[in-house]
Amino acid sequence: MTVQFQAYMLLGALVLLAIIFVFLKKGLMTVKYSLLWLGLSIVLVIFAACPYVVFVLRDILDIEMPVNLVFLLMFCFVLVVLLSLSIAITQLADKCKRLTQENALLEKRVRELERRLPPEDRRGE
Repeated sequence: MTVQFQAYMLLGALVLLAIIFVFLKKGLMTVKYSLLWLGLSIVLVIFAACPYVVFVLRDILDIEMPVNLVFLLMFCFVLVVLLSLSIAITQLADKCKRLTQENALLEKRVRELERRLPPEDRRGE
């Protein structure tokens, strides 16, 4: 790995880290979802600052080329992000369903209460 490429990798990882912190500060991302991205940017900083780590991991996992290890790790990262987003979507869908049901019950209750009122106390009539 050339020094120039290593510098670009380090710069890119630091920019990603800065973007994540800006998103956190502006409230565009919650801490819960930023942890994965913070972890990725820290790993990228480590890989850029100490490329020897990639070679050691490559040897431990018995992978032929370091670039294959990086692709494998990125693929695993994408799968983890997709899994966490699927969990979040499922939870939001359940909350939406529950809120819709509660709203329907409240509307029914309001209609029943309005029917019990004398005609002169009813609103909108």
